[in-house]
Amino acid sequence: MAFPLNDLGSALTGQIYQSILGGGDGKVAPDPNTFFTWCMPGLPFSESDLDFCGAGIFSAKDAETQNERLMHAYQLSALLDFVPDVGAAYTSDKQQGMYKPDAEKHLSEMYHQILKFSKVVDYPLTPEQQAKLDKFRGLLWEKKTVKDLITDEEKETVEPSAVMRAYTGALGKYNDAVIEYNTKRVAAAGATGPEGKAASADWALNQQNYYLKVKAAADEWTSAGYRNEVDQMNAYISQTTERSMIMWKQSLLERFQLALISTPEVAIPFPYTTLVPGNIATSGGWTRIGISHKTDNWSKESEATSWKAGGGVNFGLFRFDAKGGRDSSSYQENHQVSEFSMTFEMAQAVIVRAGFYPEFFANRGWMLRKGEGWTFDDLPSDGQQPPHGSFVGYATQAVFVRNVEIKSRDFVSAYRDTKSKVTAGGGVGWGPWCLNADYSHESHKENFTSTEDGETLNVDGMQIIGFVNHLLGKAPNPLEDIPEEQFA
Repeated sequence: MAFPLNDLGSALTGQIYQSILGGGDGKVAPDPNTFFTWCMPGLPFSESDLDFCGAGIFSAKDAETQNERLMHAYQLSALLDFVPDVGAAYTSDKQQGMYKPDAEKHLSEMYHQILKFSKVVDYPLTPEQQAKLDKFRGLLWEKKTVKDLITDEEKETVEPSAVMRAYTGALGKYNDAVIEYNTKRVAAAGATGPEGKAASADWALNQQNYYLKVKAAADEWTSAGYRNEVDQMNAYISQTTERSMIMWKQSLLERFQLALISTPEVAIPFPYTTLVPGNIATSGGWTRIGISHKTDNWSKESEATSWKAGGGVNFGLFRFDAKGGRDSSSYQENHQVSEFSMTFEMAQAVIVRAGFYPEFFANRGWMLRKGEGWTFDDLPSDGQQPPHGSFVGYATQAVFVRNVEIKSRDFVSAYRDTKSKVTAGGGVGWGPWCLNADYSHESHKENFTSTEDGETLNVDGMQIIGFVNHLLGKAPNPLEDIPEEQFA
């Protein structure tokens, strides 16, 4: 029996969605303020592209290595500097667009504009309140003086404190445990035939153990990751600054500037952005996921969100050029394949933006007035489902896959035919998976290639296939009892 490419792709993305966001059994419910954005196609990465995430930039042994890490930091920052669209996938033209001055909204610039032109409540704080705010900010973020290896010039930057590093590190472990729990449940729910017995038995016998791992990770996040303390400090900052936000807003603007760095090659400041864990390319927190054509019917019955987010995923084989343009091949979503199976490893990394403080959006002591600095057509977010606005949310996690293996004679034949039509510098993708492409790396190009033997297609490289995003809610959303004249 043959199956359309689109049905197979929908089954697979549905499995990934539930593995990451949860839902279905009431144990790990999906966050209603979270949505997923697929990449179209995946974004290739080499291990060296993320070297600065684990080793840092200024710890480099020499100027050459430091400059390489700076360029890698610039590339990752540019890639992640986007405002997600709830109604569309993160397509190849948008990926390339992040590097262009005329691109769609840059997250850092929109955040800066919102901070700069917001009107905030101007009630003075007591000395005790101000001292407590300063203490909490110092516990969450710390200023650090670094020396440039080339010029010996000292520069002050803002980095996550030890408390925040412990918080985000424990959060990453919790996310890994949740992914494993959801993946095992999804595999058991979609298991069919003799080969599905192991997944079903594994869930029946070990479900409680997997859940205990989630609980243990949550407990570790609380006990060693300062979960309650960080949440309480952020809550205090939010509650206190609802009355007086002038100094807080100024400090956020200063920290935004302190988080900007630049490279010798690109003399334009960019917001420092990194990933946790920094060693994701070599870490052990990867989960193996598999699907076959027999799980297709299950995916059609799986739960869906109340509104469609991150849509537009095309599951026909397509070709695209190095500049991000994409042309559909003759193998569209309804192309039939038989005896299809796919396996890969998946992991997710928390995105850390040193100069970005999203708690500002949850605060109810600020507003924007059109024409008074704010010249965009829309306010940040109307808070609806789905939301509408110029800044409805931001990416919190990047989802990586590697070691992709597809077993299907029909699929491999279609891929081979599509690849033969690709000119130099082009590539081939299927849904959110990049199967073959050239991509920019420093001052040269690197190949992201796959191998096939007529029945099996192997893609060994690492790539980002999507992002987990957080919705802001209504922003701005000032308290109704604050007089208009109190905003300055």
